[in-house]
Amino acid sequence: MEINKDSKVLNILKAHPSTVKVFHKFRIHPVHNINRTLETITWDYDTRLEELLAELNATIQDSASTRKIEATVKSLPKGERDGGIDENTTFGYITTRYPATLQVFERHGVLGLAREHWADREVLFFAMALLMATEDLVKEIQVAVDNRNKSTQGATTRPPSPPEPALHRSGAGPALVSTLGREGAGTASYTRDLHVPFVKAAIAFAMTTGCLYGAGALAYMALNGHQVGIPRAMLEAHGHTQVYGWVGLFIMGVSYFALPRFWSATLYKPFFAHVSLFPMLIGISLVFLSRHLLLLGDYLPFRAMGILGSLIETAAIVLFIYLLAKTYRSVQGRRFEVYEGYFFAGYAWFLLQSLIFVGTMVYLARTGGNTTPRLVEQPLLHLQIMGFACMVILGILTKTLPVFLGIKEPGRTINLWVLFLLNISIALRVISLPLKELHPLNPLFSQAFFLSGCMEGLAVLMFFYNLRLHRIGELESGAPRREFRKFIKAALFWFFVAEAGLLTFTLHQFTTGQEVSYAMFGAYRHAIFVGFISMMIVGCASKMIPMSLGTQLYSYRLLFWTFVLLNLGNTLRVTCQPLATDYHMNALFLPLGLSGFLEYTGLCLFGYNIWKTVASASGGQAIGEKELTGRVTVVTPETNVYQLVKQHPQCLDILVNRGFTPLKNPVMLNTVAKTVNLGTAASIHPIDLGSLLKELNEAIHQNKVASS
Repeated sequence: MEINKDSKVLNILKAHPSTVKVFHKFRIHPVHNINRTLETITWDYDTRLEELLAELNATIQDSASTRKIEATVKSLPKGERDGGIDENTTFGYITTRYPATLQVFERHGVLGLAREHWADREVLFFAMALLMATEDLVKEIQVAVDNRNKSTQGATTRPPSPPEPALHRSGAGPALVSTLGREGAGTASYTRDLHVPFVKAAIAFAMTTGCLYGAGALAYMALNGHQVGIPRAMLEAHGHTQVYGWVGLFIMGVSYFALPRFWSATLYKPFFAHVSLFPMLIGISLVFLSRHLLLLGDYLPFRAMGILGSLIETAAIVLFIYLLAKTYRSVQGRRFEVYEGYFFAGYAWFLLQSLIFVGTMVYLARTGGNTTPRLVEQPLLHLQIMGFACMVILGILTKTLPVFLGIKEPGRTINLWVLFLLNISIALRVISLPLKELHPLNPLFSQAFFLSGCMEGLAVLMFFYNLRLHRIGELESGAPRREFRKFIKAALFWFFVAEAGLLTFTLHQFTTGQEVSYAMFGAYRHAIFVGFISMMIVGCASKMIPMSLGTQLYSYRLLFWTFVLLNLGNTLRVTCQPLATDYHMNALFLPLGLSGFLEYTGLCLFGYNIWKTVASASGGQAIGEKELTGRVTVVTPETNVYQLVKQHPQCLDILVNRGFTPLKNPVMLNTVAKTVNLGTAASIHPIDLGSLLKELNEAIHQNKVASS
């Protein structure tokens, strides 16, 4: 049968296993796209459909290439492979003779597929399907055999324990939660909620020294009709709290939660991940107190407090990056994905800006100052906002938006160019900003500054194009709740507005030689920090926290008002600040003063919403415990997988037959399945959601009729 554009990868590989070499040649991950058609995956992989079809059809016509080894496990002479495992050893022989190797295939997300379709396929076949070097996969299997042999030497013979469930880091295979990953039975209860204290601490800083402090300062300025009167050191302390406390702690928590799941790995030393929270809390508090106490007098203990706080923050950041780097390196046979580049570039800029801040605190102690020097202020802000916060958020968007918004995965090539251009533009801007101030007559530095702005603007436009947001819903498989979409769309809108403003400011400064006003730049900074970064934080947390705890968000009504208040406050701030200050529209000072409290109220509602969500989960109101009060009578995309299986056990076989094989493992069912509904599961593991819902509802109806 000829292969066409509508042929699914699974059907092709089932009928013609030799075609795996074609997918390998085109660098297409067949296991990751096992239930997708050729037409959809070629669009994602920037591959010409005609060329792929021609290669596939030519391969299936070549009868000599359909099998590398015709002999199956049953026909092997006894002891033929006793000398070891090589690329020609079949899955069935390996896993039958060495059960410990099951965990290797499970880790790469192909165990269920191998058992069902490719029991007699060789290691070479699986290596090609996983885009791995054959020797690497052979080595992994051999290590599993050797470790098992070592563990049983001298010990009493006992039945082998089932392998720990694991999934491939790229989301491969029939894994139900390829982007949520795995958690072993021994550590699931310890690591599952690790991110919660980070999020709580981030909200606490936003509610006190962050947003509330900023709202009060803005109101004071508005009442006095100007933007002076508050010491700059206080405003810098507020900004430091926002960057390290609100954004920094949230990103640390999200990273500890999400990245190990993206990589299907166990977080390295989770105890130290917990520990890293406390030096951040101490460091942020010391710096904040130091900047304010120095306003009372230039005393040595106050200086030491600020330097010590900055050093403690840096140590916490180093520990954070080290733990994630060790986790990343623990995954065998990994293939670099672009979103990882965004994350680790953001972490590198985070560390760099913290070192610059330490140097700034030491410099201020030596000179007796309490405000950041002009030559350092703008580069430091750019590192914090674009280098750290925006870079990590772009990584999150690259990885999660295709699942949560039902859009196709961004093209890898364009994404790499965006990553490259953004990082080059950040480096150019940070270097050129002080140099053009020190050497105003040298045009080279002004040109580098202008080039950095153009590169950043181009990269942002490419990123928007590559997300293909105009095609939202094209691949949608029934997302459970759409509240998350509003925040993503609004955040991207404000990001576009902020970047358009920054590009305009850069062009203005390059052509006129004059900087834009403080009010205009403040409006830009607020648009990107509150409009983009904070909006993304609220949207991600409202989805991530309930999913991670196996519960529902406490109130979607409160989330709606959070959305309204944040956008209203941000709109007033961004428009009124430059109009009131630069164009002397004094009537706009009143709404300018109110804007901060509107945003603060929105964040208060968000904080209360998250706090109640966490409390409901810890108080025994998680999904698993609400099954008797929330009966599943009709299956919809919003139906929780755990609830469905627990209330209607006959549905488990249907889900497993549809490819959700990890549900057979009790650990996966009782942990990760609580965080996933059918709509999200169908987005992660693409299937025909409509036919699945129909089959599940028919099974429930038949069981109801039989019992009555």
